[in-house]
Amino acid sequence: MRKFLMVFMFAFLLIITTACSGGDETGNDTAKAEETKEKIILKFAVSQPESHDLYAGTFTPFMKKVTELSEGKVEFEFYPAEQLGKAGDLLELTSDGVTDIGFYFPPYYPSKMPITSALIQIPGLYSTAYEGTMAYHELSKQSPVLETDFLKNGVRPLLAIGAQPAELWTKGKEIKSPSDIKGMKVRVSGELTNKAVLALNASPVNITLPELYEGLERDVYDSINLNAVSMSDYGLGELIKFGTNGVGFGGVTVGLIINERVFQDLPKDIQNILVEVGDELTESVGHRYDNNSNKIIQGFKENGVNVYELSESEKAQWKNFYVEIEKSFLSEQNSPQLENTLATFRELVKKYN
Repeated sequence: MRKFLMVFMFAFLLIITTACSGGDETGNDTAKAEETKEKIILKFAVSQPESHDLYAGTFTPFMKKVTELSEGKVEFEFYPAEQLGKAGDLLELTSDGVTDIGFYFPPYYPSKMPITSALIQIPGLYSTAYEGTMAYHELSKQSPVLETDFLKNGVRPLLAIGAQPAELWTKGKEIKSPSDIKGMKVRVSGELTNKAVLALNASPVNITLPELYEGLERDVYDSINLNAVSMSDYGLGELIKFGTNGVGFGGVTVGLIINERVFQDLPKDIQNILVEVGDELTESVGHRYDNNSNKIIQGFKENGVNVYELSESEKAQWKNFYVEIEKSFLSEQNSPQLENTLATFRELVKKYN
């Protein structure tokens, strides 16, 4: 009897031990499954290489901050240098879900982003990167721009980057007044700047940002309207001999968008984190661009580039030209919506002045 009881107790303990062990494994598997389920991987595609200022100054901080605030729940698969597609295709690639987050440049998509592609090109709208960045960011998150230029395309704006107004840079000719552009090939982007160059009896050249260096090196164009930071980012400073300071030949705003379906499927706390980080970085990027621009222009001067400071009378000539171009452009567009948005944008610029 005693022997029977000992065998029975041993068998009972063995069963309990095995059951507990099996329960722990099941619990661990469940915990691992839940942890895996909570992990969110977002694909993030841009056209810029990792050597570009935006990589270290904007893209990396954005990913790092989102991952940090989400306590590691959100991670990114980052695709720089057009790895998932050309710069001009990133809006569509984001809309179609090939990438979850993408970089966009409105002038590439005039039919899909009718307001922003036209608006920001109008010369003389703002004078600093901070003004342009903050005004554009706020504008893009409200009606009608949010619906017409973003949600209609299946995307949502997260972050805006507005550079200082564009100047004119050349390899061999100094530009002071509008008449100096006559006969030149000028690299521009967008419908309005095309019209402006044609009005000055010059030839507009349209090529994407990654093609800028080769284009200037091979004389595809001999002048470019671009901000100083972008000139530096694409290595164009080593090719130019002349530049302007004070022309303000239109602006440029770019940014990050997220696929709207992806955004709506995210947990609310993750949505809030993405919006929060986008807002914070937008403001800091605006200040950083202004500081960087001044340093870059000084560097150009030290390396032998003749950066011409416009006189007041020369600035007046450009301003008068811009007024006529704006009137003509708005008349052709015949869009009360665009005109109302333009008025709103100017009020927002005053807010951030």
